[in-house]
Amino acid sequence: MKVVFVASEMYPFAKTGGLADIAGALPVKLSKFGIRTFAFMPLYKTVDTEKFDIKPININVDIYLNGKNYTFEVYKKIDGATFFFLKNDELFGRDYLYGPPEGDYPDNDIRFGAFSYAVMEFVKKENLNPDIIHVNDWQASLIPVLTYYKYGWHDVKTVLTIHNLAYQGIFDKFAIERLNLGWDIFHMEAIEYYDKVNFLKGGIVFSTAVTTVSPTYAKEILTPEYGYGLDGILMKYEDKLYGIINGIDYDVWNPETDKNIYKNYCSYTIENKVINKELFLKEIGLENPEKPLFIFIGRLAYQKGIDLIKDSIEEISKLPVNFALLGSGDKHYNDFFESIKDRYENIFIKVGYDEPLSRKMYAASDFLLMPSLFEPCGLNQMIAMRYGSLVVARKTGGLNDTVKDISESDGYGVLFEKAEKYEFLNAINRAINLYNNKTKFLELQKKVMNIDFSIENTTAKYIKLYENIKYSREVKL
Repeated sequence: MKVVFVASEMYPFAKTGGLADIAGALPVKLSKFGIRTFAFMPLYKTVDTEKFDIKPININVDIYLNGKNYTFEVYKKIDGATFFFLKNDELFGRDYLYGPPEGDYPDNDIRFGAFSYAVMEFVKKENLNPDIIHVNDWQASLIPVLTYYKYGWHDVKTVLTIHNLAYQGIFDKFAIERLNLGWDIFHMEAIEYYDKVNFLKGGIVFSTAVTTVSPTYAKEILTPEYGYGLDGILMKYEDKLYGIINGIDYDVWNPETDKNIYKNYCSYTIENKVINKELFLKEIGLENPEKPLFIFIGRLAYQKGIDLIKDSIEEISKLPVNFALLGSGDKHYNDFFESIKDRYENIFIKVGYDEPLSRKMYAASDFLLMPSLFEPCGLNQMIAMRYGSLVVARKTGGLNDTVKDISESDGYGVLFEKAEKYEFLNAINRAINLYNNKTKFLELQKKVMNIDFSIENTTAKYIKLYENIKYSREVKL
């Protein structure tokens, strides 16, 4: 079987969030399972081609959109799967992947529309003849539309994975003309959305199968609360909607081999985790390693429950804990956390992206905070548990699928229901009480390190999906 896999970001080449982690790992794992996989990503200005040994292959693809020609140079890297990078400096030679902190680039429809066309043209030009084209999020959602409507490849099955329904790629209606599409698909049963063009909606309608990144999120997005205006169209196509939980690459996330942490360890040598905690606190200038260390790592965005952390910061500063936050996102959150970063003696804040530091934080921490208002899957909780940290999270989406509350007989985390300050602080206090029960806490640390959240499980489910839709059989995962 041959699979073309398309995403706007892939780790380690370019990353803004969890999409990159799964999109970078899944093609490699598919190849190891015997699937010939060709992965495509834009070649951004920020990608270090020398570091990753990404080389041009002297093939160009020309795309004519919006009265203008765009030439893409094709670069290549083989690493298990074959990775292709499409380079056009006018569209992708910019400082950010999607736009600066103030907002998205206004021509993102042309940027990712041209990229989508370029993928299709390269696949056609090189006779790749895929059985499956698997695309991710709105940036690649035009490809199922093109596959069926524009290119007429009706034998090629398409899979769209929605990593976060809140981001849909919505543009004014004249994007139809800018993208060389016909007005005959500009209606409510296709790509039209409140008199605008919606990339993600087009992908949902035209794809063979739609997946989300956890079973709970697949159910949640059928409701107005989580559906972001697309719950109606998703309910219409519910028969092709599946929830497949993401996994993490245990070769990448492994405290036993991680070169970024102070002292390697596993569940049998978990006492070395304390060394990581002591050295991390010393590095960042916090004291009292006997206190539980809570961390937050991620985007500073409304979705992530940042307001709960922001509104609770005074109370957290008075608790018998240390707290470290690493992340960046919306400007008003960035500004707030910058303004308080030296205010509290038990709180460390770094606004920005720093992967080596994040790994030290996972290795040092006792608890990871994930107070998300909604969370399609979440990878941070899986990484934290891999590193022996327990998770304090809101009961939603993939967090509900991967974390069990300690009130259950086999529980190993702390969950809270409502996105309210009182419930959030109560969850933190429950975690503190658990930490003070040293025997139970150590038992759960070892337990979470041995739960299997590996991407191999995710890969096997996708292969089963591919095989079933290839032969048009009913899919049961």
